[in-house]
Amino acid sequence: MSQATKTTLALLLVIPLSVTVVFLIQVYPQATSPWAALGVSLLVNLISTPVFAALVEMFYNLHRFPLWFKARVIYRNQEVRLSISYLFRIKVKGKYLLVKNRKRDYYQLVGGAYKAFPGAIKVFNKYHVKPDKQFATDHGIAKSDLRFLVRGWWVLKMLDWFQSQKDRETNQWREFCEELLTTDILPKHEFRYVDYTYACTVQAPMRRAKRLPNQEILLFEIYDLLPNIEQQASLEALFAKGDTDNVKWASAELIDSLGTDHRTEVTAYDIGPHTKWALNEKWTDD
Repeated sequence: MSQATKTTLALLLVIPLSVTVVFLIQVYPQATSPWAALGVSLLVNLISTPVFAALVEMFYNLHRFPLWFKARVIYRNQEVRLSISYLFRIKVKGKYLLVKNRKRDYYQLVGGAYKAFPGAIKVFNKYHVKPDKQFATDHGIAKSDLRFLVRGWWVLKMLDWFQSQKDRETNQWREFCEELLTTDILPKHEFRYVDYTYACTVQAPMRRAKRLPNQEILLFEIYDLLPNIEQQASLEALFAKGDTDNVKWASAELIDSLGTDHRTEVTAYDIGPHTKWALNEKWTDD
């Protein structure tokens, strides 16, 4: 449903309400006096304006009402953590390429958090966005990463800002380069450019963060790598080398169990749950 359609529906509800108010006041014996007419006008505007605004917002957020209710009602005055990232699905001979997480001891698909551009400072200041202090770097807090804290009341505004693609990273090359090329996992020349296609977006519901006393929303955009002939040969050569400390090749079944082989009930290595979400294209409570 488009924004124009939602506005029209809200207007169709407000007009009968306004007419009803006018009618009820007009049947009052003094309704024909100038003061009564003025009262009618003021009362109609006082009632219809906020009702109209509320209905427009309700229709606009109808598809995400549970999130709207949590953000705008339950946690409106509390800080909520948002983490917005992208992930690459790279598949060779039925298995997916995983790399070791740079912060914690588990493996995941190639990818990482989007970054904001300097122009985003206006939006960040407007909605009082704070950096996520969980992710410190050698140069301090990664302030430009789209991992941040914002008051619940402004959560939907920040999600809408991300979807607008204004003043933020829209290309997924950076993390691919940092995790696979600068580390010499893949040859730089063959992968000096890559093609990929958007697959889906997975967004976890607002819930309690595991390591913070905040509510949290995780959002991942998923992309499939489209290797050319040379790149496919390089990926197959990497596959032939087998698993290392930095690279793993995991089947869909192993990813679905987050690294545990159910035949032996042995955990070969831990896999981040967002990797499972990316493969299944949906969030699950893992």
